[in-house]
Amino acid sequence: MLGKKTSYWDEKGCLETVRALCQQPASWKRTQKQVRDQKDALKAFMEPALARPDLTIAFCGLQGVLAKTLFDWADTDVKYETRWLAEGETLSDQKNMVLVSIETEENTMELAEIIDRQPVSVLHVIVTGSEKSPLVHAAQGLTNMYGLVVKDAGLTSLILAAFMTLHLEILDDLQLDDMIHSATQVLNQNAPVLEDFAASHTYPALRAVGFNIRQKRHGMKEMTGVMKASFISPYTGLPYDGEPLNLLYLPDDPSLKKEQVELTRVLRREGQLVLAVEARHEEAIRADGTLDLKLLMARHNVYAAFAFLTVFDAMVVFTAAKHNIALDDGPRDIRMSLDSWMEKAKLEDVIDA
Repeated sequence: MLGKKTSYWDEKGCLETVRALCQQPASWKRTQKQVRDQKDALKAFMEPALARPDLTIAFCGLQGVLAKTLFDWADTDVKYETRWLAEGETLSDQKNMVLVSIETEENTMELAEIIDRQPVSVLHVIVTGSEKSPLVHAAQGLTNMYGLVVKDAGLTSLILAAFMTLHLEILDDLQLDDMIHSATQVLNQNAPVLEDFAASHTYPALRAVGFNIRQKRHGMKEMTGVMKASFISPYTGLPYDGEPLNLLYLPDDPSLKKEQVELTRVLRREGQLVLAVEARHEEAIRADGTLDLKLLMARHNVYAAFAFLTVFDAMVVFTAAKHNIALDDGPRDIRMSLDSWMEKAKLEDVIDA
């Protein structure tokens, strides 16, 4: 796993985390099939909202923060606005709204309270990995709620399922197979490269740098050496102690890639470490390191974005192992660790990312 024996990860306290990471590509494939099996029902439920040009997708909870960020990174086909639902907020019944909730074992009660506050005109999609979800059972028979069950899925699979719900046309797209193959290559063939990079450089934080298509600004996710996380906007400064390792996502879109290349120059001029992760290599990138995802058909950025997250998660694991941080002590899904890494009191800083 990631080029290491099971005993190595067990000794580092990261074995279950690495197992979950290595299972992600296969989970995405299962997710595609499970959502495809519900395609007709999803289309009938979503079509009234999707057919209108004024659609707004709202996300709630800490998992919703990551989901919104991924949607904004990945969606180059702008069909809707996205926003995050603040605690205690009720959505307008005068607008075309879809509320997307990612249910985990920890947040069922929180989501139930949010659902109870919303007007009946708001369509609500609940994405969960459990067939026994009380929210899904509550949604049965209701015309404004749909419970999408993706059995035994981790958080990235649940977010991918939510994305597919709004883009049913990609369910049979061969690009998904391309992305799954790329992520598998990262875990199997590129892992030693990432390990060497982590071993050769000293940095107090990892920051994933993507591009927010809709807002025309860069979204960042920072993880410090003690594994605390926050989302920040570079236009309000870069609040961190020491220089981070920036994992820079270079999308397939030529114009956006050009802006990311310029950002690479700026970061390196400031003396920051940059590991450039490309959808596919087309030009020389002046960075401290590069990794080519070798996506053959990356027309839709969602695929590069999910493959990029695999690189990010692998770097988290190698960085944690280097500093003897036992990731298994917390939630095993690296993305789920947002709950333990982020102080809810600072959630207002997250929304602006």
